Amino acid sequence: MEAPRVSPVGVVETPNGYSRTPRELPPALRFGAAALLLVFGVVVVSTTVRSLARYCLTSQASAASPLQQD
Repeated sequence: MEAPRVSPVGVVETPNGYSRTPRELPPALRFGAAALLLVFGVVVVSTTVRSLARYCLTSQASAASPLQQD
């Protein structure tokens, strides 16, 4: 009987006749991971919007000083 092996790419190759059970994660862990991902996304988007809003409100792009001419 051959044992499963991992290819150089990282894929598990299971030989014929070898049975294995799929890994199941508990629903609480899945929910926690989804919540963490959601919080991360909200923080990234909100800080980006806040930073851009501050930059746009404090920069004076329309009143740029003219270039000095010799």
